[in-house]
Amino acid sequence: MSTDEPGWDNGGLEAQAPLRQAFLLAYGLGLLLCVVWPLVLQVILGRVISPSTATTAELAMELGYSFTGLTVLAGLFVVRRWGRIRTELVPMAPEQQSRTILREILLYSALFELSAAYGLVCYAMGGPGAERYGRTFIALPALMFFLFVPRWRKWKIAAGG
Repeated sequence: MSTDEPGWDNGGLEAQAPLRQAFLLAYGLGLLLCVVWPLVLQVILGRVISPSTATTAELAMELGYSFTGLTVLAGLFVVRRWGRIRTELVPMAPEQQSRTILREILLYSALFELSAAYGLVCYAMGGPGAERYGRTFIALPALMFFLFVPRWRKWKIAAGG
């Protein structure tokens, strides 16, 4: 029996194709932003960006505390927003669902990528002792992306599929 014959049930794949395509595009861009770019930053850190020698350890600690709070807030924001979006996705039209999936994953990725920017600032302004903090902040986007960005199955369920 071929998929073109009457009576063939493909589970609604045709209806979900635009959703899946939007998800794959957004997820791929998110991987690029949150995994590949921080790896590149880890490699070039120290070669291109030098830590400041005129700062103290106290500045590095204050930057670290502030950036830790902002990173935690980004994670909490994403968790809360996903809970809200999950309930609002079903009544949307399919093309609006696709745009929402694309927008949300890219928003989550951009928020997580801020941690890498915090890492660059911490490394550049925190002095020689802040390298480990800077590198940790740069590594966080990948971890946060894999922990907090919903996979396809969750988006499909939220969209009513």
